[in-house]
Amino acid sequence: MKQTMLVPSAHIAELFFPDMQDESRVVDIADRLSQQPFYRFIETGMVLQPAQARRLRDISETKQVKLTQWMTFVLNQQGLNLSSPDRIQRKRSMKRACELVHRAAECGATRIAFVSGSDPGAAQREAAKSALGETLEQIGEVMSQYPQMIMQLEPLDRFAHKCQLIGPTDETLRWMQQLRRTCPRLYLAWDSAHVALNQEDPVEALRLWGALVSQLHLANAILDPHDPGYGDHHMRFGAPGFLTPAVATAIVAAARQLPNDPRLDERSIAVEMRTTPDDDRWQIEQACREFLQQALAGTGEMA
Repeated sequence: MKQTMLVPSAHIAELFFPDMQDESRVVDIADRLSQQPFYRFIETGMVLQPAQARRLRDISETKQVKLTQWMTFVLNQQGLNLSSPDRIQRKRSMKRACELVHRAAECGATRIAFVSGSDPGAAQREAAKSALGETLEQIGEVMSQYPQMIMQLEPLDRFAHKCQLIGPTDETLRWMQQLRRTCPRLYLAWDSAHVALNQEDPVEALRLWGALVSQLHLANAILDPHDPGYGDHHMRFGAPGFLTPAVATAIVAAARQLPNDPRLDERSIAVEMRTTPDDDRWQIEQACREFLQQALAGTGEMA
């Protein structure tokens, strides 16, 4: 079996969050980052304007940088939920997600990504997971038109902040292993902050997921519930959060030991940090790039 390599990604949708409503600007950023030899993937939100989609596809093809697109932003803006207990809303959400699969293909994306939707509570949780599975199967059928494409589900924290249906590793792993019998191109977008906020050890949780992981985000969070900054706020790496250089290096080491997968040539890994309009976004991109470079190099320390 071929080896699945761990390669760096630039999470444009967070590093350049204030620019996300300007699709021309997003593609300009993607173009500039694609010229940075370090990155092998770039991650954006959806790019829906045909002219900008063509530009993005050209960048991906000519610069040999692969593209992941997150449909979460569009679904949230439109009040949609892939696991909604309301059958009509869930059908509407599924229909929109399928439309976005086609839009992602026009951009040249090889990966589409999303989250599960809010947790309805213990009494309705299993029904919601079953409904989500049916929704993902339908999205997977549409995606089968594009052999190069996979879909990625990101588990979030269950109780701390985002309160999503799909979150804790043990139950999600059981659910996903069963679902993959009918949805074989479903993978996991793993996020260190949400794992930690679920009170799990990131390295141990990552090992449990094994070959199901197609992407990783090195994301930081404050884990003390009494701290005003507690939760998933896409903060900078380092204290007062848990994501130190040593932790990032340990996560990378574990990621490199994940089993190979026949559909995956590469697993991507990015630093997730959200900027504000007042930030120097390119300076922060450089800091995140250097943090990721050192984690990949296994140094465990900042220069």
